[in-house]
Parts: sequence; structure tokens; C-alpha cells
Amino acid sequence: MTNSKMKVYLLLRTHNRPNEFRSCIESISKQTIRPEIIIISDDENDTYIKKVTLPHQVFHPKYKKPRWWIRHHNPFNDYFNQAISIVPDNNYVIYLDDDDRLLSKDWVQIILEKNVDVLIGRFKMGEDHKYKLIGVQIKRGEIGTGCFSIRSEIAKQYKWPKKRGGDYIYIKKITDNYQPVFTDHIIGSVQKNLNKSWRK
Repeated sequence: MTNSKMKVYLLLRTHNRPNEFRSCIESISKQTIRPEIIIISDDENDTYIKKVTLPHQVFHPKYKKPRWWIRHHNPFNDYFNQAISIVPDNNYVIYLDDDDRLLSKDWVQIILEKNVDVLIGRFKMGEDHKYKLIGVQIKRGEIGTGCFSIRSEIAKQYKWPKKRGGDYIYIKKITDNYQPVFTDHIIGSVQKNLNKSWRK
């Protein structure tokens, strides 16, 4: 039985990738229970966001990182620190980048049914990584942004680091204090190989 009083807020980062973004949104639309979508964009050219028909909010960060940083680093983790402020307490938060997609149509439903502080699912990498499944342990290179769900009030207690490996560092700090629950569900995947966004 799902917790009808709680919602799942999805923080979705995008930057000048309309095709990947469109595919990501399409995967979200197939969820049996729709999340509350918050699209994080710092690019005035991201006009493709206006085509999204699913109910959503758009969050514009207070400052912009240089384009070279965004294109060559694990994308702008600090924007999550800003966007989390508009998520109400006593809900859940999940994270996606625009070149990810949800595979399990029941991911939001599973989060509400499990009703735990930290829930970690499996995430499928691309061909360059031999379709490796991450999210099976808390270890650098074994967990990523799209693997986990966190209670919103817990997420607000921790900051995403402004460097590579920020997703691992972020979840490691949280799970040092909150016991995670792992699920065997493959909840998401990359859409294509991510080159510099992921280390081989």
C-alpha cells in the first residue's frame, strides 16, 4: 500500500540536450504514479523545456557555471543544493540527468510503498561500460545520481560536492548516518555512452 500523503519530487537537470531530454521526459511519463517534476536549467537556449506537457516546475539557479565546466564535468552538482530548497519536507526526492531515463515504470510507486529513509535501486550503464549495473553497493564507480531516493528533509541536511564523484560522496555521507535499503529493481539507465561524464 502506498503512502498517499507523501509525494516523490524528481529533480531533473538539463543543459542544451533536447533529444536526450525528450527521451528522459517520455520515460517519466510512463510511471504508474507520476512524480512532481522540477526541471533545473541554467541555459536560456533550453527552449525545448516549453514543450513539456507533463505538469512541472522550472528552477533557474541563482548563478550559472561556465559552459566549459558543464560540458566537461559531472554536471553542475551544486544546482541540486539550490533546487532542494523548494521541495517540501516529509516527501521523497529522486534525481536524474537529461541523458538518463527511467526503466522501471513502478519506481515512484516502489518508493512510496517501501517508505524508507534511503532506497537504492540498480542503474544500467552503457556499452562502453559493458552495460554494468551500478547501485549494488556504496562505492565510488558503483553508485550514481539516478540510483537513489531520499526523504526530502534528510536530503536538505547534506550538500552535493562541487567536483567529480559528487554523487558517491553525497550518498556516502548520508548512508554513514541513515541505513539504506537496496532493491534489485533496475530503475534506470543511461541513454548512450557518456564519454567524459563517466569514468571507464
